Amino acid sequence: MRYDRAAYVRCRLHVIGGPDSGYGEYAGEGTEFRRALAGYFAGLERALERRFGQTLDLARAAPTANRALLMLFRSTAASYLALRTPWSGYLEAGLLVKRLEAAGPAGGQVLAASGRIEEAVASARRDHLDMLDTLAAIVLTDRADAAFSSEDLRAGGFDDARRPLRDAYPEAEL
Repeated sequence: MRYDRAAYVRCRLHVIGGPDSGYGEYAGEGTEFRRALAGYFAGLERALERRFGQTLDLARAAPTANRALLMLFRSTAASYLALRTPWSGYLEAGLLVKRLEAAGPAGGQVLAASGRIEEAVASARRDHLDMLDTLAAIVLTDRADAAFSSEDLRAGGFDDARRPLRDAYPEAEL
């Protein structure tokens, strides 16, 4: 596996969001698996911090000029993780869509507005990720374009092959 700045940012988002956030790989998974995955991401983040030579976590940052940037990184990450649409959280909305389609022009207005909201939120997500990536590049300075392999992480004491597997956590809830 290859770990670059974007992977570091995604990992940080998983750590900030936590196992109950529904973000990324936590979405739709059982509690035990999400908790195991959260532990994995915390370990991965520490390994990436060592490799990049900088933290993206304000709580662990040395008192430097980066602290202000990391405050903005943290608030941007929180904003990103809070983005949602009226359809967020629906696992299956087929019946609702059919009901709106059957409602005639008013239902069409709801669906059209929903589409515009989805587009706006998708655009906001892209802009948030771009901002997070750029802030990370500033903080990481000359290591911003570095990339590391699984072997590099193993040499530093973190084995990414120990990532929790969904199949190892058969839970009733999904």
